[in-house]
Amino acid sequence: MDVFKIIFYVFIALFLGVSLWYGRKTRSLQDFYVMEGAAGPFLIAGTYLATWVSAVGMVGLTGVSYQHGILPGMFTWGAFPGFVISAFFIGNKLRRFGQVTLGDYYEARFGGTNIRLISTIITIVGLGGYFISQLIGSAVITETILGIPYNIMLPMMVLVFAIIALTGGAKTVTITDTMMSVLIAISIGCLFAPIFMHNVGLNTLKDYAKVNPDFFTYTGGGAVPWGTIIGWQVLWCFGNAANPASITRSYLAKDARTWVKAIMLTLMVCLPLVWMAQSAAGFVRLVNPDLTNPSQALIWAATSSYVPKIIGAFAVAGLFAAVLSTASTQILMLAFSVSRDIYERFGKFENNEERDRKSLFQARLWIGIFAVLAVVLAWGRPDYIYLAGNFGSSVFAAAFFPALMMGLSWKKTTKAGAYASMIVGLVLDAILSFYPFFFLGKPLAWAGYLPWGIHPVIWSLFVAMIVVVVVSLMTQDTITEEQLKVYTVCQTREDVSKMTSKESLIRYTIATGVVGVLLFIAVCWFSTYAI
Repeated sequence: MDVFKIIFYVFIALFLGVSLWYGRKTRSLQDFYVMEGAAGPFLIAGTYLATWVSAVGMVGLTGVSYQHGILPGMFTWGAFPGFVISAFFIGNKLRRFGQVTLGDYYEARFGGTNIRLISTIITIVGLGGYFISQLIGSAVITETILGIPYNIMLPMMVLVFAIIALTGGAKTVTITDTMMSVLIAISIGCLFAPIFMHNVGLNTLKDYAKVNPDFFTYTGGGAVPWGTIIGWQVLWCFGNAANPASITRSYLAKDARTWVKAIMLTLMVCLPLVWMAQSAAGFVRLVNPDLTNPSQALIWAATSSYVPKIIGAFAVAGLFAAVLSTASTQILMLAFSVSRDIYERFGKFENNEERDRKSLFQARLWIGIFAVLAVVLAWGRPDYIYLAGNFGSSVFAAAFFPALMMGLSWKKTTKAGAYASMIVGLVLDAILSFYPFFFLGKPLAWAGYLPWGIHPVIWSLFVAMIVVVVVSLMTQDTITEEQLKVYTVCQTREDVSKMTSKESLIRYTIATGVVGVLLFIAVCWFSTYAI
């Protein structure tokens, strides 16, 4: 057995072992849902980073860097501003409300069960697309390394995702996510990417640039229209900011400063990690321009002679960890959208103990159901990873972001406005995205048929934002005192005496900056002198 398989199996066993161990200690429904709101900054940063750095980015979108150049590949990561929006304008306010799902917030803020149901539908559609992309990515990686056919790998991989989520819910997912984040950052960002690029060499880069200068332009020499590139920024920025799998991580935090610390740490690690991975994928094109599947760029690099086998094996484990960590969070949130937003809300129980026991069973049952559905939908579609992930993000940007952002920041937002915005955003984004796929023979969300080639998500987000404002202004008389109370709770600052000290936050900020600088210096030194 070669080193790739050994390291891969060791890490799988480690993640499953940790999940089973901590799963035994998960005793309550709230622990299963949100770790009883007791997670510290490192755990939250770990799960947030691992949820965001996914198969779409590390496998699917690195294919864009391979095909069209490093710059358009990096441009697909316009979600960095989404971190800021999520941290300061959405996540922290939701954390003050303090529940489990976005459906909890929507019903309390706007009243009625219909808006909770539409929230559940949007969550399932959006996260469903995301989760399928993770499953496809995992099967693509493992097929290459283990030599087992793609369709056989699908049920094997989804079983791993399901076990991690089933055993302890938020606790096991958060702990394993943090472990995987460390693996991803070290194996890919600090070791594999700089070593690979160093060994390919700047001279190779210069020679390629002389022959193919278009590869180093923002649009890949016109291969990627500006409307599409701008659309990617909107898609990833606002889709990430309103992604339930990301922003509901705020419910795990002890207090506001813990949440802010976690976001700062995530940004510090994520920026260099993403850029290193996208750059490495671009470098693959310099030495192997004939890859059949561009999504396998980093996998090819990890198994090539340009990096030591042990480093390549750890890189593959890191790529799989990026998939595994995101998928386990997503399948968990999919299950919560049913157990919490439907079963708990509409079921009848004799007491709270019966409700918690049955809801916990339902959450675990739906993890299994969604696992089976994902295998069916991903069957025979190894090239859909990028399209499925992008569609999931566009759904959240168009259908969730306007109603969520306005509901948290504008007290005049009404139920009718939010409801209409969510429906219009979802339907319009779906129509504009699927029309070229079914009727024009083009990829999902192809923007060439739209005015100025602007991506469907921009049109959908713009219309949804207008709808929430206009309809809310027309229905001001429907706002109730209970709805305003929820708005007030989300705006109210927390009691400073119950939070970590401001001095602690300052020290943490300085320490984070120092670590970031040292990490950057270490990567530069290692890639330049150590190989």
